[in-house]
Amino acid sequence: MTWNDTTADLVARGIDAAFSIPDSGGSRAAVFMVRGGWAVQYDAASVAPPTRGTALRELWPKLPAAYLNGFDAACSTDTARVYLFKGATCVLYDMERNEPVGGSGPVPIGDKFPGLRKDAPEFADGVDAGLPAPDGTVHLFRGSRCVNYDIEYDEVVVQGPIADIWRNPAYPDSEVYGGVAAAFSHPATSNGYLLTTDGKRYVECDTDRHRVTSGTELLRDRWPYRTFLGVVDSTEELLRVFDADTGQQIRQASIGRSQNVSFSQDGFLALAPTYQSGQLALVDVTAGTLQTVPAGSNAFGLGVLPDGSAAYVGSLDGPDIRVIDLATGASVPVDVGSDTTALLPSPDGRHVHVTCRSTDDVAVVDTATRQVVRRADGGFRPTEAAITPDGSVLGLVNRTSGSSFVALVNAAGGGGPRLVEVGRDLSCVAPSPDSQLFYAADLGPDVRVIHIATASVVDSVRVEGERPNSVVVSPDGAYLFVVGYRGSSVKKMSLSGGEEVASFPLGAQLFEYAYLGIGPAWG
Repeated sequence: MTWNDTTADLVARGIDAAFSIPDSGGSRAAVFMVRGGWAVQYDAASVAPPTRGTALRELWPKLPAAYLNGFDAACSTDTARVYLFKGATCVLYDMERNEPVGGSGPVPIGDKFPGLRKDAPEFADGVDAGLPAPDGTVHLFRGSRCVNYDIEYDEVVVQGPIADIWRNPAYPDSEVYGGVAAAFSHPATSNGYLLTTDGKRYVECDTDRHRVTSGTELLRDRWPYRTFLGVVDSTEELLRVFDADTGQQIRQASIGRSQNVSFSQDGFLALAPTYQSGQLALVDVTAGTLQTVPAGSNAFGLGVLPDGSAAYVGSLDGPDIRVIDLATGASVPVDVGSDTTALLPSPDGRHVHVTCRSTDDVAVVDTATRQVVRRADGGFRPTEAAITPDGSVLGLVNRTSGSSFVALVNAAGGGGPRLVEVGRDLSCVAPSPDSQLFYAADLGPDVRVIHIATASVVDSVRVEGERPNSVVVSPDGAYLFVVGYRGSSVKKMSLSGGEEVASFPLGAQLFEYAYLGIGPAWG
């Protein structure tokens, strides 16, 4: 296969800076992570999503103007005062009083740390990361080098390559020996975290003995993301992103008409194919920047591989789908023989199931060879579809002139589809996290609940005053999110009691339809 020549750097950067502040009595010890003009706050003692995320100008409004759109590095002290660095400048900011210490603006790093200017002048030009040591000194990082600096005596205690000063023979090839994007200590301990240069992974370290103490792990595994809800529409041409827990609107961006939205594996981007322009839009969720790459005419349907390496985009024109490299934007066509609407990667990423309307079937594409390896009966003109999280069953929307069905298809092959009749205007199916149920929306007030094992409707969730056309389920299975035809909000429904518990306003009544996606994302 030959990739086309359209390439771009689509990889989102990770965390720029991080720091911790100790328990102050009035507030618990916290860890802050900063990316551009946005910050998230974690409870330092928990392995849980952030307690909040917001713009720097809202969180720390007295930051120097140049710092409100982001800074390069941060270094905690043993108090709530934190050194922030940007370019060759720095400022000492009191997080408890929420103001610069002494009310001063940024000063040259060499003025605040004169020993750097004398003995490590390159650090006076900029710092990549910093974290405190238990003895009151601080560790600063720049490129592949580091210094240990005594703030009291304003002198460099030691300096040299990270690979020498932080080396642990048990981890001879640690990625952080080549550079550190951000660093922070765990309050009141000698434990710390050094982030790799992509800002997405970390190693643990001992800040007292200055040595690496673990292998590389994904940052999101220790410091989880919030769950975000993505909303796109076919007429207003907007992408909206909400915190699925609180309803906080994180982003609104103009992208063009779309009917699919997903979040990137690293959690920094929202992806949506826009069918009029034939592009795949990639929106940085917190920064708001938009990149587009060609996705073929009438781009429709989106499946992102679990490892985040590629997006599969369908076409209403057929017969090709596009496999788009999410690092470069390069793409390759795969002939599936029909017009396509839904693309469903298997959880292990080995296959993508593609619904084909004109041939009434599902093409199964091997992601290693990018070839159709088999086809499965899809019932009658399958359109929208979903796959259970365990990868065992496909739920396909089938519509005839008088009724609608959910076709339950064995993803591994074998046997024909099991049909479950659901209303007349079926438009969407969504699986439960335990892979036992599908939720089906058909423009009526009731979202039907389908039990997969028995292929039967066993319950319903009534959404008063709405004509549901798109639904998704929260990752914990506790809530159903619903948007309706010509609706003005997304409804959050409790699946234990069936009642509406929240409503996320869309700003205005939709002209027609909106479509939902859900997943973990940074912010």
